[in-house]
Amino acid sequence: MVERDLKEFECPQQFVQFKLALRSAQSSKQRITFSLNKGESANDIERFLQKNAYSYNFDKQRGLLLVEPLHV
Repeated sequence: MVERDLKEFECPQQFVQFKLALRSAQSSKQRITFSLNKGESANDIERFLQKNAYSYNFDKQRGLLLVEPLHV
């Protein structure tokens, strides 16, 4: 499993870094866990995951987002 800390980034850079890390994890077919700031909105990230049919689990209390790789 890959882990990526996005706490240091603000939107829109956070979203860009999210997509780059997700693409890398997807190409290696690994799950990835993102660490996000607890109070910060991740609506754009969730919309992207839903739109592209990713399976994910977002623990907003802890600021952790687990994304499964897509199976083609």
